[in-house]
Amino acid sequence: MKKILLFIISFTLLSSCSQQKILTLITKTPKIEYQKPTNFDKLNDYQKDAVYLTELIKQTYPRLGTKITTKNYLIESNKLIKKLSKIENDLDFEIEIQKFIALLKDGHSYMGINYVDQDKRKFNVYLYKEKKDWVIWNIDKSKDSLFIGSKIVSINGKKPNEIKNLINKFECGENEFWKLKNFGWKITYPKYLEAIGIIKKGENLKLSIAKNNKTEIIEIEKKEKGTFYNIRIRERKFPFTKKQNNGFYYKVNSKQNFAYLQMNTSLDYVSIKSEISNYTNFITKPIALAYLKKDTKDARNFGLTLQALFNEIKNNNIDNLIIDLRYNTGGDERPGKQLIWYLTDNKNINGFTDYLNISDYFKTQIKTDYKKYNKLYMKKYNKTIPNGEINITKEFLNKPYFYDITKENSPFLLDNTIPKFKGKVYVLIGTNTFSAGQVLATTIADNNLATLVGKPTGNKPTSQTGASGFKLPNTKKIIMISYTFMERPNKEKNSENALYPNVEIYHTYEQIINGDDKQFEYIINEIKK
Repeated sequence: MKKILLFIISFTLLSSCSQQKILTLITKTPKIEYQKPTNFDKLNDYQKDAVYLTELIKQTYPRLGTKITTKNYLIESNKLIKKLSKIENDLDFEIEIQKFIALLKDGHSYMGINYVDQDKRKFNVYLYKEKKDWVIWNIDKSKDSLFIGSKIVSINGKKPNEIKNLINKFECGENEFWKLKNFGWKITYPKYLEAIGIIKKGENLKLSIAKNNKTEIIEIEKKEKGTFYNIRIRERKFPFTKKQNNGFYYKVNSKQNFAYLQMNTSLDYVSIKSEISNYTNFITKPIALAYLKKDTKDARNFGLTLQALFNEIKNNNIDNLIIDLRYNTGGDERPGKQLIWYLTDNKNINGFTDYLNISDYFKTQIKTDYKKYNKLYMKKYNKTIPNGEINITKEFLNKPYFYDITKENSPFLLDNTIPKFKGKVYVLIGTNTFSAGQVLATTIADNNLATLVGKPTGNKPTSQTGASGFKLPNTKKIIMISYTFMERPNKEKNSENALYPNVEIYHTYEQIINGDDKQFEYIINEIKK
């Protein structure tokens, strides 16, 4: 399905101040019917927006009861509104909203907080997350370089498990792999550390570290400017496995009998053009397309990339294909279907099942899809589609898995003359494999099309998704919210909080510095066998 597209579009547009203005321009405040409290007129703007938000989530969010009970949701909503009576600035408002949305445990539903402009002074340190430990990746030059690579024992007196719990409570996501992944660079922002409760207002950062069987405390002060050490990372044995660009890259090695495809996004410009009308109007559409075309300069047409790759595979008699999804945070499911199309002769691939929550929000925010599904429902049942959950895979999309990329006039049509790949397939996954990237990996895994190597994915395969952005009526802050529930092909694994690889391999700090890609090297060794 295409609904994941908005998440990646919005994420892209949030990446800079100028693009945030574009997102603010194209994002709307949907009108919803809800009962306001008797004292509504006496509430401040933050509280009024909280009333609106809590009601919108209650009406819109799919299977809310699986995340929080009705009773507890009401309690938390009232606590939020009461707490906002004492809030006096936008940052504190955003932090409280973030804490509330985090209750949903959903990586597609979140409040974007800009910590960069809140305090010009930073803590000049970066951390790297190994499987179990945090280590210092880099540090201000005013500190000894020997501290680099040291294991973190505690931060301001808080042990790693306590820090992990604080992050899990604050960040939005279905699993801790996603929630923890950004802490290593967010630690530079004092306001962030205050928000999650690691430091108190005005405190310096105190890192207790262990190296060479010694424990030492480093105190790091806030600075407007700082200089980091130049960390020398050795050239990888296979340099192309580093992230090559923002789109697609491939390499065919006939000598070692493998082809390598680095699919860094599930969003190409073909996908954007096909769905942009859902989220823009005739004024904002060309502006948004101009930004997105620039951002996807290396991801214009995945179908053409695949045709070139599989032609080379055929001409070089390649028996092993390595698909690297470690940098793929999502986009659109259809490019993933294009890839799977080349991997199998099976026309009956078992895909995800999509459950759409029809609500007033959906009708006003995702108009094109609502009109399409309502028309299909009217034709089938002779009445308007009712509010509530509907299995759209069963009701409307009960067609072969490859239908939307092989139907007549589809912009995703592929070259039928290129033979399907018959060799061994390996897929590299990691924490950044998210949303449509995870859907692709999970579909491959649940249909037994490949061996998966790497780390668990950043989101749960069976979960809420289909993020859509809306603007709060008073503060004009933008929030992302899910409106769809997706169920993975292998329903017996619905409870798993991530897609786990067949072969789980984590990189240590030392391996990164030494240029070792143990995940990729494992696959090369398997090919040699």
